[in-house]
Amino acid sequence: MFMAWLPDESEIAKRSEELVLKHNPAWTGGGLRRPIPVTPDWSKELFAVDRSEVYDCSVTFTRDSWHGRMIACRGIGASSLSEDEIARFSREHTEYLSSRPEQFEILHYVSVLNLRKK
Repeated sequence: MFMAWLPDESEIAKRSEELVLKHNPAWTGGGLRRPIPVTPDWSKELFAVDRSEVYDCSVTFTRDSWHGRMIACRGIGASSLSEDEIARFSREHTEYLSSRPEQFEILHYVSVLNLRKK
């Protein structure tokens, strides 16, 4: 299963990504559109695709939960930035989110591949 927000279809996700890139220009995880699911190379010898499914899913966040999600993204957390850099991103992102509703939805793309043993 693969799931990711769609920045071109959510102003909050788009602005959040812009802030990630401002604080970490080397981040390559942004700008996702709906990728076509493919069978992973490592599995081709052992598995065949039994079923493939893709769909959109709205996920409800609060300002705090979305901020936590962005801190957890590999462009910010996961040893990408120093504590000081994370704090700077956090201040700016929190300030932006304060202008947004307390609760909102972010559209996500989901793809699922069911594999079966050959």
